[in-house]
Amino acid sequence: MIYDQQYYMLAENSESGAYMLEQADGSDEGLEHLMSRRSISKRVLGPGIVEVLDGDSSRFSPCDYHETAEQLISGKFRQVLLKFNLPGVDFYQTNIINGNKVWSDYYYLHIWNSYKCINLLRSEIDGNYKTYSFTLESLSLDDKVLEEIPVAERLVFRLEEKPKFLFHETVVNALREANLTGLKFLRVDEWSIGSAFE
Repeated sequence: MIYDQQYYMLAENSESGAYMLEQADGSDEGLEHLMSRRSISKRVLGPGIVEVLDGDSSRFSPCDYHETAEQLISGKFRQVLLKFNLPGVDFYQTNIINGNKVWSDYYYLHIWNSYKCINLLRSEIDGNYKTYSFTLESLSLDDKVLEEIPVAERLVFRLEEKPKFLFHETVVNALREANLTGLKFLRVDEWSIGSAFE
């Protein structure tokens, strides 16, 4: 259970959550595969395009983190992550467009480094785990699996069983020090399916 206290999930805060952003027409088609569990670098040939779909667009100014269907981060956020030389993590340049304004220092974050490490005894799962057709109600990580993986290879990773992205406390501390906007951190042992509404 020690790893449940070392890993965090990212979520939007109320600042970025006040807007809904989505890929727009003209966005590189390869970016439709951002949930892939393998690199999509050969599919992405151009920039992404994201637009504001909901929220007061007259007051919109991008934050350092926005959840679209995926994770959209600023160049400042990306610079923090680059320092860790993360395996299985790619960045794809994306323009945020709102009317005639364009912000080009943004990136889709594609995390394809994945490990099967849900502890089934301590996690709450609704549905069928064997077919991966389940809802994760609460999460606990499998200590035995993570102990076998060098820390440098699991600083940021995706749960293989479910598209949840986990950040080690080392990375989270660096992100906090960068004073990024639009995000909050939810520690694994404090996270539940209702955390997004708190």
